[in-house]
Amino acid sequence: MRIVIAPASTKAAAATIRSLLSLAKEDIQIKGYYRNLSRVPAEFQSSPRFQAVEGTIEDASSLDFAGCDAVLTITPPSFSGRDLVSHAKEISENVKAAVEKAGSVKRLVLLSSVGAEHDTGVGEIKSNNMAERVFAETPIPELIFVRCVYFMENWTFFLDTLHGPEPHVISTITPVDFNVPMVAVQDVGSTLASELVKESAPPSKPFVFELHGPKMYSPLDVQSCFSKAVGQDVAMKPVEKHELHNFYARLFPPEIVDDWVEMATSFLPGGIIAVDKVNWDEKEIVRGKTELCQVIESAVQNRQQG
Repeated sequence: MRIVIAPASTKAAAATIRSLLSLAKEDIQIKGYYRNLSRVPAEFQSSPRFQAVEGTIEDASSLDFAGCDAVLTITPPSFSGRDLVSHAKEISENVKAAVEKAGSVKRLVLLSSVGAEHDTGVGEIKSNNMAERVFAETPIPELIFVRCVYFMENWTFFLDTLHGPEPHVISTITPVDFNVPMVAVQDVGSTLASELVKESAPPSKPFVFELHGPKMYSPLDVQSCFSKAVGQDVAMKPVEKHELHNFYARLFPPEIVDDWVEMATSFLPGGIIAVDKVNWDEKEIVRGKTELCQVIESAVQNRQQG
């Protein structure tokens, strides 16, 4: 079985490749696309079952899926300042064209996002809505859209705040006792790998499900995990809803700040995809096993060892 991962450089893609290589199936061959081959992890380069290829989903001419049976594609966020939806449409159509040209692909798995059923009111998640709409028209037997919830690893982006006289964690989720679904990248990778190699056909086309962790967590749970991991009390510094624009303005180009603010508020209390607005009876949910504290403790340990 030949599997394409495009792009292969994201954390979720790397976790998927790692899970595929761990399977006791010698017939699985993986082809991963990288904009820069220097980003290929050494652990993948050493495997005879993995092939790294220079190419990008932004350039249709660099994609060749001939002879491949399954494809995993991911719509990474764009930080260039260009329109998020038009960019998602372009790169999705590039992958769709490569799938159709190959003629051998039977299954396409898309890493999407919770809230991707909405085309307004969800900010950056609109890019996933567009990707789903493009790929829904792909004329192959099996389409699987995996809508992931908030990544637990998002909390580990700003580990520098744990140092100094006032170690703290920043939370854009408020109030800090508000529970939201979260999932670990490790579980994302194992789930995507499972869907790529599954022998049975999905029950529908496209088959859509949400991927959650074992339970919901609040920022207070995050604070507790960090305090345990560093061995001292860690403060929680919430970014209130009215402060989100200034917060994201320090991180992103001005053209996309409003999209990130809208996404952040969409799952807060009263938001369009907030847990108190969801009809859970309508959701197909798969759960990972990794607990929040496991992810945080691992990130802190790796930072200390690095």
